[in-house]
Amino acid sequence: MRHDLVYLQPEAAWQSPCAAAGSPMAQAVQRWLAAGRPLVAARQPADEQMLLLGLTLPTGQGRHRLSIRAEPAAVARCRPPLALAQCLHRLPATYAPELRMLAERAQAGAITFGVYGSLAWEVISGESYRHQASDIDLICEIASKRQLMIALGELALAADRLPCRLDGEIRFPDGNAVAWREVLAHLQTPEMPVLAKGQRDVALLPLVRLIETLSPEHRDD
Repeated sequence: MRHDLVYLQPEAAWQSPCAAAGSPMAQAVQRWLAAGRPLVAARQPADEQMLLLGLTLPTGQGRHRLSIRAEPAAVARCRPPLALAQCLHRLPATYAPELRMLAERAQAGAITFGVYGSLAWEVISGESYRHQASDIDLICEIASKRQLMIALGELALAADRLPCRLDGEIRFPDGNAVAWREVLAHLQTPEMPVLAKGQRDVALLPLVRLIETLSPEHRDD
């Protein structure tokens, strides 16, 4: 899934249009992988045989964003994005209480908030990525209409109270993800299209179509 953390096998072959063999950029990627750090799963084009992965280097290395391809057999393991609670120690103390409450309320509603972007990279590497104006990016997995409404309410509440911008996506059961602010803005006009990022493509889809993907046994009518 998009935003998942992908660990490659030791000495796995990889390629990148952003890092020619032997270049300083390629050496930076190799050091990253040798340290046992993961890459991030990107959207996978339908005609692509290799896995498309991503890496953002730390601030000290220019924060270059690299596209990396590897054979599926090169993958050692995958895991979901880091949980919000795992990332709080990298944030200013003024951020932590509100985000801790967001994580606790989400857990009570059986909702999962994963972290991606600069905050996730900091936790993964222990190196600097964020700056004073950095936002926080969350991916929220939902299975029911009730979870959708709880997640949107909690995100809006936290966004109002945090000193930084709170961004991210709501991911529906079919794998399509939409910016949470866009979902919230279209709740009263669900027939309007929203920008949905799927596993293989990006499309404008009516929000109501995505809501209909909620499984019957979880839908609250």
